[in-house]
Amino acid sequence: MTSKVKVNMRLCGKTHLITVDTAEDGDFSCRIETDCPNVQEFSEGLEKVTLTDLTDKASSGIVNRYCNCRMSANCLAPAGLISAGWMEAGMISRNNARKNKANDVEFIVDEE
Repeated sequence: MTSKVKVNMRLCGKTHLITVDTAEDGDFSCRIETDCPNVQEFSEGLEKVTLTDLTDKASSGIVNRYCNCRMSANCLAPAGLISAGWMEAGMISRNNARKNKANDVEFIVDEE
C-alpha cells in the first residue's frame, strides 16, 4: 500500500509531496515532489531506503543526506520522509494518521 505525506513549509512557501511504497525486496521506494531546489537535492539518492534508514539515526541514509545537502536546518522534509516510511512500514497506524492528520510546529509569539 502507498503512504503519502504533504509537508507544508509555510515560512518559505514551499510544499513537498512525499510518497513511499514497499518494494518487492522489503525495502522502500521513495519519491519527493517539490518546488524547492534544496529539497530536490536532498531527495537525490533517497529513491530507495531501508528499515534501518527509517529507524536508526546513527546509520540512517536519510539523516546523513540531510546533514550533507544545502537544505535549511529547520526544513521538515526529512521528518516527512521518515513519517511516510513509518506509516508504510506499519509503525504508524493508518487509522491514527487519518484521525490526527498532522504533526506540526506551532510558533508562540508574544504580542507586545
